[in-house]
Amino acid sequence: MARKKNIVSKLEIASLQKDIKSICSLELENAIDCKNLSNQILSTTGKYLSFSTLKRFFGFNKSDFSPSYDTINILKEYIAISKKQKKVTVAQVVIDFYTPKHFKEISKSDQSFQAASRTMALLLRENKNLFEETMLPLAQSKFGRAFYFELFPDYEILSAFQYKGYEHYLKYEDTHEGKLFANCVLFLKYFFDNDEKMMSFYHNKASLEYKKTKQFHPFVWGRYFQVNLIYNFLFNKKMVSKTIDEIYKSEKLQSRNEKGLFREFPGFHYFVCDGLWHAQEYEHLLKISEIALTQYEKHEEFIWKGYYDHLLIYHGLALSKLGKTKEATTKIKKIQPDSFYFISKKYFTELFETLKNKDV
Repeated sequence: MARKKNIVSKLEIASLQKDIKSICSLELENAIDCKNLSNQILSTTGKYLSFSTLKRFFGFNKSDFSPSYDTINILKEYIAISKKQKKVTVAQVVIDFYTPKHFKEISKSDQSFQAASRTMALLLRENKNLFEETMLPLAQSKFGRAFYFELFPDYEILSAFQYKGYEHYLKYEDTHEGKLFANCVLFLKYFFDNDEKMMSFYHNKASLEYKKTKQFHPFVWGRYFQVNLIYNFLFNKKMVSKTIDEIYKSEKLQSRNEKGLFREFPGFHYFVCDGLWHAQEYEHLLKISEIALTQYEKHEEFIWKGYYDHLLIYHGLALSKLGKTKEATTKIKKIQPDSFYFISKKYFTELFETLKNKDV
């Protein structure tokens, strides 16, 4: 007895064909590929679709009949299982990358590992679900903390979902400097959210860790003063001048010729500049950005990341605020926003637009 014709729209068939081609790693441009696909479907679902059925489905054998409901359901099951497996595989790749089994130590100056971490950071910033699936293992791993969380705090995703990872980071990090860093990052999340209660909470936590920390990386040192400036400007303006005095004392301790671990770049000044901008301390912003731009040798890595351009933005903003518009215009011409590093790119692009439009 002949099978009754099943009504399946051409649009649904085309959608299934597209999904299968994206999953199966076969070109599906000839009938032979259908045999390999049949084996994949059996292996994935435990259900059999014949070579001839698949040839008809992909149009290699012409047929007046639409595929049966059973065929459609098996294909949908194959797609669903394959997508889930693919997602798990990507998550596992990320986790395995940050939990290497053959290395007890990896230098934070390892440029190859840094470059691979950039790829991972790009992947995680574009996929919230993937980030949330991997953030706990990354926070538990010393390599995940060092090569992801400490290198890629990203203002564009911090408030949306990345902050959850820094909360995990704090549970597993055992150094005072690391805890100082993460509390500063979490303060910024709540600054962006305009949450006064949580800003106070993380400012207090950062201040406690600062007192316990004996040695500072310039980036972390600068972040502490960035947070302190913002907090005091918002809630305790009398303390701003004292904070600025402390900044200048600390600035005198910053090396001009240290190498490794990104110390070639004036990271202390970089983060202090952001705090001075938000605290509306334009004279000091001009001075600190001037020191950063003139007393440190420029290095290629930070040129292509656009970090010196970021400093030029702060310098230009200070000039503009102080009425030196011609000098500010000169700075604008030197800045190339298209070259900004992907981390917090929108944040610095908006600062650049503020400078360019003289909307300060």
